[in-house]
Amino acid sequence: MEIFRIPDVERRELIARIPGDERRPLELGTLGPAGTSSEYVARMMSRSVADGGRLRIVLEDTYETCVDALTESRLDLVLVAHAYPGINAFYMHPGLEPAIVFRGSTPEYGLAIRDDYAYREELLDSETIVSHPAPIPLLRYHLGRPLHMATVDSTSQAACDVADGRYNVAITNEEAAKQHHLKFVHKFSRIPMTWTVFARRND
Repeated sequence: MEIFRIPDVERRELIARIPGDERRPLELGTLGPAGTSSEYVARMMSRSVADGGRLRIVLEDTYETCVDALTESRLDLVLVAHAYPGINAFYMHPGLEPAIVFRGSTPEYGLAIRDDYAYREELLDSETIVSHPAPIPLLRYHLGRPLHMATVDSTSQAACDVADGRYNVAITNEEAAKQHHLKFVHKFSRIPMTWTVFARRND
């Protein structure tokens, strides 16, 4: 089930950060490339709180790159998933503060392959599956066993690596699978996630 829920107090806080100058959008950084769950939730957030183009989504290769751009005033805010293992470093950063926290489910996740790959279930025991680190536990819960893994910086990059032939199977989400013309051989679920939007600390 898709969930997107920003409490009213958090929504007001976010709207208050949108510049009064209509020619200048609020720039929100998050994890790219296109097709990540972070981009998907950022777009839902934009539709929820911003009028038209008042919030511009900027995709970076890593959350750390986003945070660097935020601290250097090249971004206004950064959206980070709580499933990201390194998020604690952002909470500890003396130049950052959490602006808002909210719930937003990801697109559906699953195991995806190219059309030209002759998939059979038993091949999972010999294949290396590419994934962002965060959704790897889905294998244990949905398939009941660990598999050989390679990790990349995003679920969208995992899909791209399969489309380009570097791997044959990826854990990825529905948005990235569509963008890279992959098909699911196992569907898992949406992930009901919580998210933090970080801002620069002013004190």
